[in-house]
Amino acid sequence: MENLVEIKNVYKTYFSKDNSFSNKIIETHAVSGVGFNIKKGEIKGLVGESGCGKSTLGNMILKLTDITKGEILYKGKNINDFTKEELKTFRKSVQMIFQNPYSSLNPKMKIKEILIEPLIINGIKNKKEIEERLYETIISVGLDKNDLTRYPHEFSGGQRQRIAIARALILRPEFIVADEPVSALDVSIQAQIINLLIDLKEKYNLTYLFISHDLNVVRYLCDNIIIMYKGEIKEEGTTDEIFNNPKDNYVKTLLNSIPKLVLG
Repeated sequence: MENLVEIKNVYKTYFSKDNSFSNKIIETHAVSGVGFNIKKGEIKGLVGESGCGKSTLGNMILKLTDITKGEILYKGKNINDFTKEELKTFRKSVQMIFQNPYSSLNPKMKIKEILIEPLIINGIKNKKEIEERLYETIISVGLDKNDLTRYPHEFSGGQRQRIAIARALILRPEFIVADEPVSALDVSIQAQIINLLIDLKEKYNLTYLFISHDLNVVRYLCDNIIIMYKGEIKEEGTTDEIFNNPKDNYVKTLLNSIPKLVLG
């Protein structure tokens, strides 16, 4: 499989002033020299504790956060070198599913308005095409056409996350960064959403970067896994390699600490 995304020696450093009278500049290294590839059609898991830099890295891949140093390539081209038209195409091709379905949806907008908004922003104005996409997308995530006239507060957490997934799908992207998309949900609902993501991958030929702190979820979902710690990659390999034959001591400790949960 060809590489869809290539991360090459990427750093993200934040600068802040010391609170003392010296006004000394403090450097915080959120991501330090990270590099890996995401192949077209795979589900790559990015795992680590809170604050390890995984969400920052996801935001840099989507060009939502600037890179301090290094390169991120999408289909072989540096995302920082995109022309205006290339950036517009990139914005359609890559989408994010956010962690919290309670805060990622505008409570004042009906579901129909939430889903139409990215279409209008990206110049899709044909009413028939918009209607077809709306109906196909809402049904593909397990909801009904009648749900389009309702507001987010009328849905459960799992249903809201389905709506958030529909919003990510509406532009027919190739690549989705899913940033802790099930961590705010009950375990029984988590399994439903994970299985939905698998079904959608097959239906729409998607590639995922799945960011999580939950190794059980990642084990069930992902083809390959990257373990991050304090902004660096500790280990990378297939799911079987990471779980059955880890090399790094931190990864071994991490694996030994997780409860044994089987999703189905």
